[in-house]
Amino acid sequence: MSLGDFWRLPYLVATYGGGAFLLVYAAALVVMGLPVFSAQMLMARGCHTDLPGVVSMWTRDTAYSRAWVIGAYATLLGALLLLAAYTVVASWSLAYSLRALVGALQVASIEQGSARFVAFARDGERGLGWLLLFVLVLVATTARGLRKGTEPVMRTLVVCILGLLFLLGILAWRYPPEAAALQESLRFDFAALGVRGLLEALYQAFFSLSLGTGVIISLASHLPARAPAIRLSVIVIAISQMVALLFGFVIARLLPGGAAQLGGGVQRIFEVLPSLVEPSWAMALLFALFAVVGMTTGIGLFEALVQGVSHRFRIPRMRAAVYTGVVIGLLGLLAQNSFGVLAFWHPAQRNIFDWFSLVSAHLLIPATGLMLCVLVGRVLARRQLLAAWQGDETATVGAGGFAVWLWLLRYPARIALIVVVAYSLGALTLIEAIWRP
Repeated sequence: MSLGDFWRLPYLVATYGGGAFLLVYAAALVVMGLPVFSAQMLMARGCHTDLPGVVSMWTRDTAYSRAWVIGAYATLLGALLLLAAYTVVASWSLAYSLRALVGALQVASIEQGSARFVAFARDGERGLGWLLLFVLVLVATTARGLRKGTEPVMRTLVVCILGLLFLLGILAWRYPPEAAALQESLRFDFAALGVRGLLEALYQAFFSLSLGTGVIISLASHLPARAPAIRLSVIVIAISQMVALLFGFVIARLLPGGAAQLGGGVQRIFEVLPSLVEPSWAMALLFALFAVVGMTTGIGLFEALVQGVSHRFRIPRMRAAVYTGVVIGLLGLLAQNSFGVLAFWHPAQRNIFDWFSLVSAHLLIPATGLMLCVLVGRVLARRQLLAAWQGDETATVGAGGFAVWLWLLRYPARIALIVVVAYSLGALTLIEAIWRP
């Protein structure tokens, strides 16, 4: 789960045909998401190492093995830049959740909410405190290791997410909805879907499952060697998407005008909710949910980076967490101040925050996600994959299931990921610019 599931997915559903978008999105999760997600879990289970180590183990006897390991390092670089930008957003969520709890966020209009958020984002001194608090939580969580630190904290955060969603679900059920907004989310409007809606569904499915960040491999590397990768993948994907859809229902009920107002970037959360969501404690629950989800996603990305630093430099886990935290803190500080004292510096009309997001989310992460898919589906020997297809996998889906899984990886999933990479690089925008009279 990520913040993208909690603001972008409801917006996409409301904008691109409601149920029509969800049908395409569900198909993308099955055809692209499940094969790639389970392939990464299959590669990582039982390895007890970082992402480059996992890739090195699997490509030792293949051609261009060094190139595949370099691709793994590129994945970690993408995760680093994404987390640097994400740290800023997560610190905003943390600040707004605590402010909402004390009733300090209520405004009369979206314009006032926008003005307050801009003033907050430009306040580098106050923002530094929230950013350091978030980074300290990341370091403290991962410093004790996956078993003693990351796993129990992640389980606790997931329970908090489910509890907050349960409370919000009860409130949304009793809250009188705006009928038009709810109907917008439930309609099947294939005309509104269009080509861009199809591509957005693929793109959202890719990022919803963190297929190109290395998080799956990092967390799965400590699973038992015979852990049922397919079954676990189905469970994780099903639960995460049910939670995301439940939140979409909550937003459709609580937000006058519907989730379509959340378009224009993640900052719209902080501009729209304070002026439109009532009662005030419902808004506090929403921002608390954003803060917890931000913690969960941040810890996942940070864990992948800490594993990499610890294994590559052969240093204790504690030192790796501290060193990684310092780097993330400095990069996050640059990204944060791109709205304040560094706002004057915006090469190619983008500030530092935008560049971190662009290079990671639109270049490195989609490209390395495609790389991992090609590696498993086309480069690794069939006998090598079949040998890994063991334990509960053979008992539940057998050789026929393996053939279907491998076919999905080699063709539909790979084609879908190529489309994701092209779309993230702006191919559709370029085509539209050329095609228009």
